[in-house]
Amino acid sequence: MNRKNMFIRIFTLTSLLLTLLSSCNIGAKAETKPNQKSEKKAEQDQSSEQDFVFQQIDDDQVAAAFLANYGKRNREQRIQIVTDFGPIEIKLFRNTPMHRANMIYLIKEHQYFNGTWFHRVSPEHVIQAGNNDEFELQKKRGEIGKYKIASEFKKGNYHKYGAVAMARPYKRNPEKKSDPFEFYITLGTTFSDAQLDALEEQYGISLNKEQRKIYREQGGSPHLDMEHTVFGEVVKGMEVVEQIAKVETDRGEWPLDNIPIQVQIKKD
Repeated sequence: MNRKNMFIRIFTLTSLLLTLLSSCNIGAKAETKPNQKSEKKAEQDQSSEQDFVFQQIDDDQVAAAFLANYGKRNREQRIQIVTDFGPIEIKLFRNTPMHRANMIYLIKEHQYFNGTWFHRVSPEHVIQAGNNDEFELQKKRGEIGKYKIASEFKKGNYHKYGAVAMARPYKRNPEKKSDPFEFYITLGTTFSDAQLDALEEQYGISLNKEQRKIYREQGGSPHLDMEHTVFGEVVKGMEVVEQIAKVETDRGEWPLDNIPIQVQIKKD
């Protein structure tokens, strides 16, 4: 083999080797790049998910920010209370976003209400749920946090028959913030105009035309308007509410026989 042919062969082999090495590098990059993206996206998703679930919170403002974000991600609007008397279906209002989000959060993330009771029964007034006399429940509340929800009083959200509202402490609570753990369903009777006039005088309130019409025709508890946030209404099962309202209680309106509940999200 002469020098010319040898040079051509060496040049050809070198070019081929460089081409193969270049192909291998491109292949390695093509495989690595998607994996890096996938890992980065997974980390972001995990971090984002952690941002929206807290285990304990003791600040009302932090709770408000959390619930605002949680509500945007969790749009459910219907829940169902299961009792030994039958089911009660509730629609949560979108115009009270903090209260709706809080209810959905406690149900989905903590299953908080499962095992609590309708612990207060006040005939022709309200039945109240979300508590019991067990130490474990108080421990669970502490783990979730000690926060209150700012009131969300909205025109049209009145304490009519079947309205669902949040309980609240009256002492040292001038802003009328809600307790996040206890809610009640309104019963009440219908009122005549004369009776509504007397209620206005007794409680120092002023009822508009819409309220007066509601309480004349549907009934409810007008003196609770602008005192507690109404954030939903019973859409099925008021006959169950009526049955519960007839159970025997002690002087503190605590049922003599426990009324345990399970609360679950119901698809719209």
